[in-house]
Amino acid sequence: MSCNAFQCRLLLVLLINCACPGSSAGPAEGSAPCSSVGQRCQVSPGKLGSCVLIDNCGRDNCYVCQSQH
Repeated sequence: MSCNAFQCRLLLVLLINCACPGSSAGPAEGSAPCSSVGQRCQVSPGKLGSCVLIDNCGRDNCYVCQSQH
């Protein structure tokens, strides 16, 4: 099977755009707040993190979501 230049470019564009899911494939917005160390969390839409415990914390909930990068 051979293709002309236009058909090859069109095929390439379709493969690139359809091969990878968008960033919306991650956890849903409004994920549950941290409740334990090591729990997965969402720092911002599409950006994952891990829950950590704040040292010398004076609040009720001392867990925060920290970026993995």
